[in-house]
Amino acid sequence: MYRKQVCFPPIYRKSILSVSIILFCVNFCFSQKQLTKKEKLTDFEYLYQELKASYPYFGINKRAYKTDWLAKKSEYIEAIKKTKDDKAFFNVFNDIMNDLHNGHTDAYPTIIYSYFYDAYKQAVAQHPIYESHVKELEKTDSIRSKYWEDINHELFFSDTNVENTAVESTNNTYENIDITFIDSLKTASIHVKSFSYDYLDQDADTLKYFFNKAQAYENIIIDIQGNDGGSTEYWIQNMLPHLINDTISTPVVYAFKNSDRLRKFKPNYFENMITYDEIGLPNTPEELKNGSYLFRRDDMTIVPSEDSQKYLGKVYLLVDNVVFSSSETLAFFCKSTKFATVVGEKTSGDGVGTDPLLLTLPNSGIVIRFTGEMGLNPDGSANDETKTIPDISIEATDMKERRKKLLSHIQHKK
Repeated sequence: MYRKQVCFPPIYRKSILSVSIILFCVNFCFSQKQLTKKEKLTDFEYLYQELKASYPYFGINKRAYKTDWLAKKSEYIEAIKKTKDDKAFFNVFNDIMNDLHNGHTDAYPTIIYSYFYDAYKQAVAQHPIYESHVKELEKTDSIRSKYWEDINHELFFSDTNVENTAVESTNNTYENIDITFIDSLKTASIHVKSFSYDYLDQDADTLKYFFNKAQAYENIIIDIQGNDGGSTEYWIQNMLPHLINDTISTPVVYAFKNSDRLRKFKPNYFENMITYDEIGLPNTPEELKNGSYLFRRDDMTIVPSEDSQKYLGKVYLLVDNVVFSSSETLAFFCKSTKFATVVGEKTSGDGVGTDPLLLTLPNSGIVIRFTGEMGLNPDGSANDETKTIPDISIEATDMKERRKKLLSHIQHKK
């Protein structure tokens, strides 16, 4: 996902101030008023119908997790009825969302509302399509979101959810990047911990330095273990373009539902669509064959940097089961184009697609995001279901051991 003081003329200031006071009182009252049972159930029904119309992964959820989310409606309703206050409601609501088992489907746009709002607001200038995201977020506000964050802080910000994994020392260590040049193995290695949009410009010069110097080495390891994504622009702009001198691309196929929310957030999906027969891929999920999905084929393209030259050595992409979202997209691209040999363990998938859809619940103001399309692997399987399978599998207990085993593989190939 991508990521101003307004001065009013004097004549408007009094009325603006009065309106602001009224709005603050309304929001303050909301933060003190518990939702009624009817309001909670209305919000759930709204969520249920919107997901039923637009969410693509119910079949995958049944196969992978034995969870028929749509069939559990009555169970969810009974759980909501038993909640005594807003905190209990949000706990149950969060459990209901977790039953979908998808890392892009959650209430984070509520819990870190300002991050999402500022990011999409900034993105609109370059990508007007994100105006729908901004408008959806503006159906609630930061005060209502702060209310939900405050009463459920431990659900999302518990220290027990933070995993500290030891990383081997390197020649050059930056905030988000570790670099090693191993002359004895003629290998240049870079570990990129996150593709967060926050690092997009910050890391650009460091990445250019590394890939330019790495041209002198026979092997390059791009280590994205532990990287759970961020922005695809990070690697599309700052990494692969330094290693090519010709444009490279791979076709990408999306399956999606014909819903109003999809048409609102992703209108381009409904242009130049293809039929199921035109996909021409084996191993597609059964649910794609019954006419309930539409299909689109795009090209994912990487353009070389102006001063880049083609790298003639061997490129390894080192992955683990944390790799997800935009870092998964890199794994998908490398395997699809054979740009790099993918090494490590099966990823977490869900990297073939665009930004999640947003949905604001009418009574609570809770904003959720959810995946809007099913991206397909080159063999037709769903990327969220089968993930990316490495070309070379490495069993290891942690990132450090997996990295050492890859270096051992390179050493024995000499």
